[in-house]
Amino acid sequence: MPAWIDAVEYGKFGRAKVTATLFGGMDDSLYAYADFKQDSPALMNAVENTLKHTHGAYGPAHMASGRVILKVTKTDGDVPLGSSGIQIRFETDLIIEGIRPGRVVRVRPTSWPQVDVPREEYLNDGSSSGSSSLEERFPTPAIFPKY
Repeated sequence: MPAWIDAVEYGKFGRAKVTATLFGGMDDSLYAYADFKQDSPALMNAVENTLKHTHGAYGPAHMASGRVILKVTKTDGDVPLGSSGIQIRFETDLIIEGIRPGRVVRVRPTSWPQVDVPREEYLNDGSSSGSSSLEERFPTPAIFPKY
């Protein structure tokens, strides 16, 4: 599930408590409290604002920070456009650069199946050689000849 990082409380030795709001617009069954509940284990990994995976050929499960959901709150009434109104507080064992306030992440309860992310959701070609670059995948106007 995509989420927006609202706040991070930094702890010792790379630990942190992260507050994130789940995006709205997903199928209602994905917001089930049976999956997003206090003390349930979860994984959180950083992604681009497009929700694409950015860590080369390694999959999201490999690059995710894990621990438990500390608290789940649901806002009653009107919520901002794009928000589900569901906020989670998550403890991570390793805070990484992509899990900072204002960044977009993916959150997955570990009770959900772990599946491979399709190539289309990677920013590179997914090869282990690392031969592609962001510029190759998304060229700049510099590729056009000047007459």
